[in-house]
Amino acid sequence: MTVIPALIARDVPAMTVCYGVDSAARRILACLYATIAMASAVALIGQASGNTTLSIAIAGVLFPMQITYKLMTIPAVGWRNPVVKSNLAIALLHTATLATI
Repeated sequence: MTVIPALIARDVPAMTVCYGVDSAARRILACLYATIAMASAVALIGQASGNTTLSIAIAGVLFPMQITYKLMTIPAVGWRNPVVKSNLAIALLHTATLATI
């Protein structure tokens, strides 16, 4: 999960196909993804250590935010973009997770 922000931030050909040429906007997106990854790691560590209250609190804020912005990519970019397709899959996973907590 932490590899993805690094790849987005760099000018890797596969990432250029999905995210466009290296730019300030792409690097800002990588920072957002890295922040989400760090918050997710804290939630997982909390869960593993028995602190479910912390994990649920993080998930209760983080997942709705991610679901919203991932769904917003459909009208912004179009559903045929590979990033949008992966965003939809992740939004579905987060929705299912929220339904179970």
